[in-house]
Amino acid sequence: MTWKYRTPLCAAVAGLAGAALLAPAPAAAAPNEATHQRTAIPAYWGPDTAGGAEMFARLAQNVPTSDIVVLNGSASRPEAPFNQAWAEAIEEIHDAGALALVYVDSGYYGFGFPPVAPHATRPDGPGGGGSSVADWTAQIQQDIDDWYALYGAYGVDGIFLDQVVATCGTEGAPDLYVDLYAAVSDYLSDNYPGAYLILNPGIPVESCYEDVADTIVTFEGSYATYMGDDFPTAQWQLESASPDKFWHLIYDVPDEAAMAAVVARSKQQNAGFVYATDDRIVVDAAGAVVGVPWDTLPPYWDAELVEAAGVDDTLAPDPPDGLDATAASGTSTARVTVTWDNPWDDVATAGYEVFQDGVSIGTTYDNEMKVTGLLPSTSYTFQVKAWDAAGNASDPSCPLSVTTPAAAAAPILSPSSCLSGSVARYQATYVDPFAYRRVFINSDNDTTTGYDLPPGQPGGIDYMIENGWLYRHTGPGWAWDLVSGVSPLVSTTEDVFVWEVPTSAFPGAATTQVVVFQGGSPDAYSETLTVPLSTGC
Repeated sequence: MTWKYRTPLCAAVAGLAGAALLAPAPAAAAPNEATHQRTAIPAYWGPDTAGGAEMFARLAQNVPTSDIVVLNGSASRPEAPFNQAWAEAIEEIHDAGALALVYVDSGYYGFGFPPVAPHATRPDGPGGGGSSVADWTAQIQQDIDDWYALYGAYGVDGIFLDQVVATCGTEGAPDLYVDLYAAVSDYLSDNYPGAYLILNPGIPVESCYEDVADTIVTFEGSYATYMGDDFPTAQWQLESASPDKFWHLIYDVPDEAAMAAVVARSKQQNAGFVYATDDRIVVDAAGAVVGVPWDTLPPYWDAELVEAAGVDDTLAPDPPDGLDATAASGTSTARVTVTWDNPWDDVATAGYEVFQDGVSIGTTYDNEMKVTGLLPSTSYTFQVKAWDAAGNASDPSCPLSVTTPAAAAAPILSPSSCLSGSVARYQATYVDPFAYRRVFINSDNDTTTGYDLPPGQPGGIDYMIENGWLYRHTGPGWAWDLVSGVSPLVSTTEDVFVWEVPTSAFPGAATTQVVVFQGGSPDAYSETLTVPLSTGC
C-alpha cells in the first residue's frame, strides 16, 4: 500500500497535474497556536479480529492528517510470539506514510508518588517483578528490543513510552527523572537510528523534557476536565514554536459538537497532535479499571479529521490508481480480489466504493475488496471511487478488466504434508468457500484407535486441526478436546493454508502419519496421504 501525491486520471489527462491542483494552505495561525493539526491515535485494540483489522486499514487511508498510530500488545507488552496480524497492521500504517509506533511501559521508573505505590516490573520479565530503577531499565530496554526484533522489519517507526514522570527531579537530585528518560532516548537512537520517541506523562511537563522526546502527551483525561476553567498548560508549551512537540488525548467526548470544541481548545493550547473519542474508562465494582478509552474509533472520526486539519475541505481525492487483481476459481464459483494504491487527498481519504461492470457492489475502508459469487472463465471490469473525510467523492478510477480462471477440478488441491522429529507440517489449497477447514491425522498409524471418517476415508483419526486449533479425539463418536498451548495455523495466502504442529503434541506417535484434508460444508475431502518420518520439513 502506497500513499500518493496527486496523480492524474489515466494517461489521457496526465498534463493536468500541477500547482493549480495543490491543496489550499491553512489560514495563518497566531504565533503560538496550532491551527493545522494532525491526529495521533493510541490504537489499543487487537488487529487479530476482523473489526480490529478494519480499523487499522481505515487509519492507513487517513493520511496525511492521521500521522501517528500507536499499537499495543495484547498484554501491554511486545506481542510475542510473533503474530502476523500485528505485523500486517504495522506494515499497513507505515507503508501508508504515517508513523507506526509501539507501546512500552516505563512504570514511572518504580518511583512512588503517594498515594500511588511504586509500580513493579513484570514477574516474568528481566525486571523480575522488582521496582528499582535497574529493574525498570532492564524491562524498558528489553521491550524496545523485542518489538524491533519481532516487528522492526515491518516498519516500526518508534516507541510510545507510557507512565512517564512529569517533573525533572527532586530537590536533592534536580535532574533525577529527566536523566532516566534521556537515557531511554539515547538507547533508542543508538540502537535504532531515526526512531521517533513519544513520552506520555499525561499532564504538563517541565521544559527540561523538551529535547528528550519528539512529542510529549501533556494531557490525557476526560472531556469535563479538559474543558474546565482550571485547564493546566505549561507556559513553555504555549510559547513553543513547535506545536508538534505536544499531543492531547481526551476521552468521554460525547458528540461531534463537543469534539469540535475539544479540537478548538487543543489548538489554543498549541498542541500539534490531538485525539478525541466518545469512549470512556470502565471500572468494576471494586474501582479497578477494566476498560480503557482507546480501544475503538469514535463515530465522528471523519469529522474529527477535518476539524483537526483546519481547512475548508472542498477538494475531492484523486481517483484511485494502481488497480490490480488476483482471480481464483473453485469448482463452481470464482472470486476476484481487487487492490489499489491510496489516492492523494488534502485532508484524509476515508473510504472507497467499488464498481463491477458499472454497478456499485459495496464500500470499504481498506484499499482492497474481495468480490465473490462470480463465474469461472468470465471477464469482469472493475472501477473504484474514493471519498474523503469531508464527503467529497473522486472520479472513478481507470477500469481494470479481469478474466477468472476455469473451474477447478477439485475443491481441495495440492495437499501435502511433512513429518520430522520436531514438527509436522500440513498444506493444502482450499479453492471453494468453506466455512471450516480441517486436517485429520492418524498419528499412531493404528486404525483401531481414534475416530472413523465416513466410508472411503481413513479411520483411526487421533487428532484434528480445525481452522486455527488442534483437537485430540477422546471418543466415543464425535468427541474432541482442545490441545492447549498449540496454535497450528501458520499462514493463509490466496486460499493456501499452512499448519505446523510440534511433534511433542502427538504423544505415542508412530514414524508414519496418515493425513486427509477436509472442507465443509458441504463436506469435501482431499486424497489421503501417507507421510513417513523425514530428516526435516
